[in-house]
Amino acid sequence: MNLRPGARALALLLLSSAACGGPLTPSPIEGEPVCPDFEIGATHAPMRGSLRFPVTLTVRDGKNPITRTTLTGRRSNDDPASRVLLADENAEYELEWAQCENQRAPRARTLTRDTKDTAEYACGSATVYKTDKLVTRKGDAASRTVHFAAPPKSECWESELPAAEPPPALPAVPDLPQPDASAAEPAAAADAGAAGASAAPVDAGAPRDAGAGAPRDAGAGAPRDAGAGGAVTPPRAGAADSGAIPQGS
Repeated sequence: MNLRPGARALALLLLSSAACGGPLTPSPIEGEPVCPDFEIGATHAPMRGSLRFPVTLTVRDGKNPITRTTLTGRRSNDDPASRVLLADENAEYELEWAQCENQRAPRARTLTRDTKDTAEYACGSATVYKTDKLVTRKGDAASRTVHFAAPPKSECWESELPAAEPPPALPAVPDLPQPDASAAEPAAAADAGAAGASAAPVDAGAPRDAGAGAPRDAGAGAPRDAGAGGAVTPPRAGAADSGAIPQGS
């Protein structure tokens, strides 16, 4: 297997540290950002998700680098966490987080044989943005867990497809004219007056027709003369006097 000069030197450091210390064990890196797969171009070419600017993690024992790895983000939550090799022993390490100055070009989701041997990504000058301490204990795997430090530029590669056009807007419904309140008030008053007139009670004390209810002739109720064949005899003067005797009796 061909290794770059820097990778070959790092491998030698790992071998020497393994010989001096305990066995190297994979230690997980928790909190690495998730960059889902995406599509680009008119052909919707599927691409692998990754950070635009990868992050490098260097583990140092004092001034000596123990291991170094480049992190590009996980493609989904189901992907296994990235790992670094640390010795299973009591030790204290310095974690150095740096971000690459060069963008990592998007890679096709399905890599062919021709693309596997292409030039590897060149990080360029990596700027350190945070340093941490990691204290490990022999036989304690949890103490070797590394927690990802978020970089200044944490954006992922995303789809460059044009945004979908919004659906056409529905035509506006015209507002119906509101009825004139001033014109409706007189009509309502007239209707109320007509309804009140039809429902008004008849006055029991109103006089009837003069011809129909006129009193009969006063003479009809006067006493008739028994000897005059029923003719009405006018009352004599003084007939009302209780002490006078009527003449002709």
